[in-house]
Amino acid sequence: MLLALALGAGGAAAHTGERGFVMLLPTGRYILGGALAVGLSFAVMAVVPSRSFAALARLRWPIARIGRVAELWPSALVLALFAALVYAGFAGTRDPLENPLPPTLWSLWWVGFTYAVALFGDLWRVVNPWTALHRIATALPGLAAWRERPPLAYPAWLGRWPAAIAFFAFAWFELIYPAPMDPAKLAIACSAYALVTLGGMLAFGATPWLGNAEAFSVYFRMVGWLSPFTAERQEPGSARCRLSIGVPCAGLLRADRLDLGMVAFVLLALATVSFDGLALTFWWLTLVGENPLEYPGRTSLVAVNTLGLAGTWLALATVYAIAVRAGAALAPGARLPPFRRYVAAIVPIAFAYHFAHYLPFFLVDGQHALRALSDPFGLGWNLLGFRDWHVTASFLAQHETVHAIWNLQVAAIVLGHVAAVCVAHAIALGEQGRARAALASQAPMTVLMVGYTVFGLWLLSTPVAG
Repeated sequence: MLLALALGAGGAAAHTGERGFVMLLPTGRYILGGALAVGLSFAVMAVVPSRSFAALARLRWPIARIGRVAELWPSALVLALFAALVYAGFAGTRDPLENPLPPTLWSLWWVGFTYAVALFGDLWRVVNPWTALHRIATALPGLAAWRERPPLAYPAWLGRWPAAIAFFAFAWFELIYPAPMDPAKLAIACSAYALVTLGGMLAFGATPWLGNAEAFSVYFRMVGWLSPFTAERQEPGSARCRLSIGVPCAGLLRADRLDLGMVAFVLLALATVSFDGLALTFWWLTLVGENPLEYPGRTSLVAVNTLGLAGTWLALATVYAIAVRAGAALAPGARLPPFRRYVAAIVPIAFAYHFAHYLPFFLVDGQHALRALSDPFGLGWNLLGFRDWHVTASFLAQHETVHAIWNLQVAAIVLGHVAAVCVAHAIALGEQGRARAALASQAPMTVLMVGYTVFGLWLLSTPVAG
């Protein structure tokens, strides 16, 4: 399907929130300061008593009791919204900023909803449209029995690999396909994904498919581990939950089922947003034989950028494996390298890059989304009150606001890496049992995180084409 879309594609940009100008800031000092902050966080770990560190990670304060949350109605409402957006993609205007599907999906959902999940937890589990879609499909004659007893058992050996493959396809469509903002083509892709998801749920059951093979259920669950909020059942079988607040990222220490497919998924989540920043740099375009001052557009770069995305994923997996293996070699009496456990420490970095990379795009295209949603079918409606809103991007050409946004992006990347160092230390303490062995095993991972901090801040400051 993706090949057919590529052959019929026209040119379009995926993101409209481009930089107004190259920042003339002392970026070398920013990069050095960020690297030092991440390195010093490792030094701080060395002097914090292990028991105190572990107790801090377990801190949680109850804040509310929640009754039974109806999962079907939120899911049904989002399914109806999804269907309306897909219909608008087919029947509405061809202008990707006036049609509600592209800016809503790429800005409000992919960027803004991810921000919300990192703050409040895995909201997607409640509002994803696939639960209602499966319930409707299994209400049809002949399929009702499949709701409780699907015809096939999900193979345990597959793990989360289907979700990783689906996420790679999504990233390819977003970052490499020439026209990801085209409303009709985006509607085709959304429809195809919904049909594949429905087929998987019917064949293997909703819970196994959504937990292992549906890319966004896996992705948002991963991002939800960053949230300080936790909802737990008061007792087994009870419908009531206790909502508590704790230390952000503590959920990463309770992350379960980190199979090799999930390791690949987490590394891919970081590789995709990293390559998205890299693909327009003068360095990359020169490397692939293009003149950065005469950007040729996506169509001529499909093959090389596909290899670049896959290569970034492979390179990141390689350096991660080397860092974990080296840490096990350095630690006295260390156990076998826990490749699966340490990958949880990569999640804060992946989200930090997502936040920083997409922030200008979200601030601009979020306005387009609200405006388009106010009159989704061009009938003169004003459902949200934003139909006559004047979309502004002037703040991306003003020094004060650009400086503030850039500082926020830098802070996000540095804090993400610092959080990763803390999470890695907590995991190392749990795996090694002794503070000295934990610090030794963590040292190569810290070197990797310092290096990636430098890389991320360089991506923010280097000139880009287009």
